[in-house]
Amino acid sequence: MNYKRKIAAMAMAFLMGAGCLFSVPAYGAQKPEYLKSVTYFGDEWPINYWNSEDSRMEENLRKIAADGFNSIILVVPWREFQPNTVNMYFNEAAFERLDEVMDCAERNGLWVVLRVGYTWDYYGTAEIPARYDSVTQKGSEDWYGWRDYARRLYETASAHSNFHSGFITWEDFWNYIWNMDRELSMSLRIRMAKQSGFTAYLRGKYTLEEVNDWYGGRFKTFDEVYLPYGDHPSAELFYEYYDQYLMEFLQETQQVFPGLSMEVRADGDRVYTGEDTFTYYSHSATYSCEGAPYSALMYSVSMGQKNENDRITADTALRTMQRNLRSLYEASGKRFYVEQLLYMDSTEAYSSNTQIREDQVDDFVRSLAPVLLETTSGYGLWVYRNYVNNCVYNSQFGLGKEGWSFSGTSTVEERNGTKMAVINSNSAITQNITGRLPGNDKLYVDFHAESDYAGADVKVQVGNLEKRVHLTGANTYTLEFPWQDQYNISITGDKKIYVDDVRVYTYEQDGRIYEKNGAEGDLAGDFRVLNGTLN
Repeated sequence: MNYKRKIAAMAMAFLMGAGCLFSVPAYGAQKPEYLKSVTYFGDEWPINYWNSEDSRMEENLRKIAADGFNSIILVVPWREFQPNTVNMYFNEAAFERLDEVMDCAERNGLWVVLRVGYTWDYYGTAEIPARYDSVTQKGSEDWYGWRDYARRLYETASAHSNFHSGFITWEDFWNYIWNMDRELSMSLRIRMAKQSGFTAYLRGKYTLEEVNDWYGGRFKTFDEVYLPYGDHPSAELFYEYYDQYLMEFLQETQQVFPGLSMEVRADGDRVYTGEDTFTYYSHSATYSCEGAPYSALMYSVSMGQKNENDRITADTALRTMQRNLRSLYEASGKRFYVEQLLYMDSTEAYSSNTQIREDQVDDFVRSLAPVLLETTSGYGLWVYRNYVNNCVYNSQFGLGKEGWSFSGTSTVEERNGTKMAVINSNSAITQNITGRLPGNDKLYVDFHAESDYAGADVKVQVGNLEKRVHLTGANTYTLEFPWQDQYNISITGDKKIYVDDVRVYTYEQDGRIYEKNGAEGDLAGDFRVLNGTLN
């Protein structure tokens, strides 16, 4: 692939030298001074993008460029790109898609930033692969697997002239921190302390007497030290260790992925000094991201706010953001790439967080440029177009039958420029999806369906419940089901039908820029203004 790209570049140089009128990417040979990014996942969302068909990729990226953005962020799940770390097996289809997206971005004048590693995907059975725990053990199979994954990603991406950079995020490697607050046996806590490297860290930095002072315990040896509880003063020791681990892990990965950065944890974590008293532990030791041209950051307007279902003005949000970013900049010594700017957040789990008054979000967006330019090297959006938390793997049948069970003579065919499931009379397609969605009151099913036969009916079964739809042409149909613990999906036709874009979900993430169907939202023009000002 690299060789072919070099030949293509030589050919283009020859044509340009001959006065050919071929268009060239708008970014030229120099990286942009300021990144204006969109996290790109086509018509799906990051968890299942790489197994989607993305038939409107060219149109999607053209629109992103037209809105004044100069780059996209691609979220690259470790497991989907490297399903097996034992024999270092790579998913070649995913890497081919990466080449395809980068080529398309290049045609539309867009640079590409990679978010390296992502714990959530539908490629395996577990939601969070165990490898994110064992990668803390230097020299383990998963540690070597990670290096091979990062190396292969860099080699693939850097073969493209529009590759910009990459970053990891603290959140992907935070499992041991979350385990501090779980109900675990003492023997498991001791084992986790050793597996994570925490025990070895304490042995190398502190005396046993000092550790006992932190724990308020009577350890006779370091082998008795356990993973701290989150509400105990000893938790500070683990935060300290984990910050060091993350920096060492980043620097080791930079050996195979030069310039790799990290999204740092800007929030402080509670450290209890007494039964009801606490301070906040700052992870500022990680802010510099040594060896990277920038430090990466997720920023929400809720940072530093009360987060009690309250609403603040745009002016208050801007002043707080400027103060917070200045503080982070002073602690890091370098500019931040705010690759995930949460100017609003409709995620149900964070519904109590402070938000900007709905009628002032547009004022906030249009006024962001001076705040951003002071301390940042770029910004990125997570929700450029609304999406749903679709739990279906290969929902657009771009990978053929993979992930689905097809009964009878049903198959996958190309139809009108896209792949569709062909469900013959009284046949069905099914997928086991139970366990992929958070509990909710309702569950929704969207699907595109059409038939060459008049009066065709479609039966959709979710768990033990079923509903029927009478087809009225080639349309997208939406069904609503009450929540149930088992919600595997099955689709059957009484006549030959064509089905595509199957989505099973519980919520829609709203960003007010573009609707799920691509219609322009009320903030689209405001971001065009912001991008123009940032120029």
